Amino acid sequence: MATKAPRHPHTYTLDLFDLALDRLPPTFAGEAKDKYRERLAYFRAHPEVGYDEIMKTIAALGKESWPHRKAYEDLYAVYGRPSEESHLLDNLDQAVRQKFETFIHEGGKINHIESAKSADDLHQASPFERYFAPEEKFAIQQALLLAREAARKEINELVVGKKKYDYDRLVEQYRGLRQRLEGQVVELKNLAEVSEKWRPDIMDKVRLLEEGWSVVESGISEQVVASELDYWKGVLQTFLHA
Repeated sequence: MATKAPRHPHTYTLDLFDLALDRLPPTFAGEAKDKYRERLAYFRAHPEVGYDEIMKTIAALGKESWPHRKAYEDLYAVYGRPSEESHLLDNLDQAVRQKFETFIHEGGKINHIESAKSADDLHQASPFERYFAPEEKFAIQQALLLAREAARKEINELVVGKKKYDYDRLVEQYRGLRQRLEGQVVELKNLAEVSEKWRPDIMDKVRLLEEGWSVVESGISEQVVASELDYWKGVLQTFLHA
C-alpha cells in the first residue's frame, strides 16, 4: 500500500498565495507575476522553508502590486458592485429573487461578518440566516459567487479597455501614495533608535505595518501609518522631556 505524502506544513498559506496571484488585476502580469509563481512552486516543493520567508514573499508581492490592486478596487466599487447586484438577481429563480429583493429593501445584508459591530454580533444568527431557508441560502450564495465572477470579468475588460486611462491614472496616484507610506514607515523605524526602552514596541509596529502590504492581510492604510507615527512621536517627546 502506497504511503501517503505528508501534508505541507504551510498548505493553507500557500493556497491563499495561489488564490491571491489568480485574483491580481490583469495589468499586473508578465515577468512580475511569473516571478511570484516560481516562488510559489519553490515553496510547495520545499516544505522546509520557514513560514516567515513565505510571508515576506507574500508581503513583497503585496507591495509591488498594491497600486494596481487599489486602483482596481476603486473601479470595482463604482462599476463592479452594481454589476454584482444585476448578475445576482439574474441568477436567482423568481421566488427566491422576490424574497431576496424584499430582504435587501428592508436593509438586510448578506455578509454578516462585514456588518457585525461587536463580538456579540458575530455569535448571533445573522438576519440573512434567519430570513432564508437552508436551500434558499445555498441558492443565493451560489448565485453570488457566479455574480462576482461575472463582475470581475467585466472590470478586467474595463481596466484594459474603455476605462484604461482612468485606471492608469489611479495606479500612478497609488504609486505616489505607496512611496509616501514607505517613507513614513522608515521614519517610524528611525524613531526606534531614539529610545532603547521603546525600541521593541516600535519595531513590532513597524513589522505589523510592513506585513500590511501582504495580499492576504487586511491591508495598510494612510490613516493607520500616520496614526502610529504621530503616537510614537508623542511618546518619545514625552519620554525625552521627562
